[in-house]
Amino acid sequence: MSLPNALMNLGLLFAGILLWILHAEAWDLGRRSPVLNYDTSQYALAGRELAQHGLLDTPFALPIELGLRPGPPWPLAMIQPGMVGIDALVEKLLPNPVNREGSHYGAWARPDQREWLLLSFPFMCFVMAGVSLGIGARHLLERLAPDLSNGWHAAGGFVIGTAFLLDPEAQHFAMSPASDLPFAFGLIGAMAALVLGRAHKWPVLYGLLLGLTTSFRFAGYAIAPLLIAAAALDAPRERRVRVAIWSVVGFALPLLPWWIYKTRAFGSPIADLSRLVIWDGVRGMSGFDIYHLPELPDFPRGLAAWAPLARKVAGNLPALISGLLIGPRALWVIALPAWLAVAKPQRTQALAGVVMVAIAAISLGFAAATIPWLKNVFAARVLLEAAGTLACWGLFAHWQNAGLSPRARRVLSLLVAGIVLVWGTLQTSRGLADARRFSQERGTPGALTLLKIAVLLNQQVSKGEPVMCNLGPELAWEARRPVIHLSRRPEDMAACRRHCEFRNVLLVFRDPSRAWPGWADLVAHPLEASRDPALNITHWRRYESGDGFIVVWFELGPAEPKLAALP
Repeated sequence: MSLPNALMNLGLLFAGILLWILHAEAWDLGRRSPVLNYDTSQYALAGRELAQHGLLDTPFALPIELGLRPGPPWPLAMIQPGMVGIDALVEKLLPNPVNREGSHYGAWARPDQREWLLLSFPFMCFVMAGVSLGIGARHLLERLAPDLSNGWHAAGGFVIGTAFLLDPEAQHFAMSPASDLPFAFGLIGAMAALVLGRAHKWPVLYGLLLGLTTSFRFAGYAIAPLLIAAAALDAPRERRVRVAIWSVVGFALPLLPWWIYKTRAFGSPIADLSRLVIWDGVRGMSGFDIYHLPELPDFPRGLAAWAPLARKVAGNLPALISGLLIGPRALWVIALPAWLAVAKPQRTQALAGVVMVAIAAISLGFAAATIPWLKNVFAARVLLEAAGTLACWGLFAHWQNAGLSPRARRVLSLLVAGIVLVWGTLQTSRGLADARRFSQERGTPGALTLLKIAVLLNQQVSKGEPVMCNLGPELAWEARRPVIHLSRRPEDMAACRRHCEFRNVLLVFRDPSRAWPGWADLVAHPLEASRDPALNITHWRRYESGDGFIVVWFELGPAEPKLAALP
């Protein structure tokens, strides 16, 4: 390895570690901000169940899931298998001290300690994604710009990799064991193999990479066929069918066990309750309302469903597209199609460029059809920005062939690199400031408060008995017990209890104004609420945690008798 290449790799590695530490300190990770949040706790719970009992189940359920199975554990209805497998592997490989009675003790025994171990994989994905982007960009520059020296190639790779590491969204995803960074890392690898002409040479491995990547996010099912088709088209004509078939075989291998599980649990290899997210924002229904009801709402069917969904997508797309065009991002987005049209690159790079644009379009469509957050376009966005920067340099090289002087080309290339690095530095600075502010305003209590609630709960409620709480999966992780997420309204509790009996309800909010609609009065005035016979409250207590959260604990009376089943 040459000195410039070695310096590039070491520089990206050091930058990734430094930026991760800075963001973790700003986020106050492990103190005000727990390592696990609502989403990542669900993966951690399922991973722990898989590692300890060998089952794809979870002790956490949303109210809408109670109709699938009346009692714990519940099937995995809302998450993809990638992070479940990673968390299970971490649980198996890393220290897990247990005494003869089965109790955990010593270092790394408590859940709030073990959750730190789960950060190893997203941290690796964050750093290695930056390094991989740098290496891939350097190799591409060596092919497309052989007139430049090795030092310029390494410098270009360093700029591309650093741009990713400076992205505050990438830094934030590295703070918790979520699926966003692994999915982006997998897509980076797949696109690098495609643009460098290596995808069709190892079709089984390429398909395997796409299958593993898809195991982290459902959008991979729409993106993988594009990448497989591009790899087949890039192959020699006589090998195209073979490349496509073996890529599909590789894609299916890691996903087949999951498809079998989903078919047994939900009747379809790719369907579960997560599909209901498409109704978020349609006809006045929010995803929160849908998932926190004890019964499925009556959704439109057939042709009647297409019109409201189309209006939702059309209404969400403008804001998502504008998010991709903020600041110099517009330059990167425009540069890629411009380079494809003007420079007319070789077939391999042209295919990769077209696929990159298509991936961005698919990701935008998925986000518009589900929850219109720009973070749901993260993987496509960072790839598009990296490809757009390279396309800018490619345009300058094309213009040099058309009469632009080499000196002007270098000046323009350095100007683009400067814009990339300055924009990334500004974004990082803003992201650190936002992290400091949001860590003070979080709606979830700190790790110590969660641990105290879990200890108190386990002392007073029998092991294995479900409880209902707005902390849902976070409490299930800390307390090692079944937890049902809080119902949408207090009056929905009785319907939830008809599916699964529970007697204890915990409300943990920063203040009554931050409580969910319908629950604010119970947080502010539990005594008055306990007098309402419809709520069936027999006992209550209220106290404030050390970090300023109000904890209200209700104990419910006997549930309504169930009607006898017909023979």
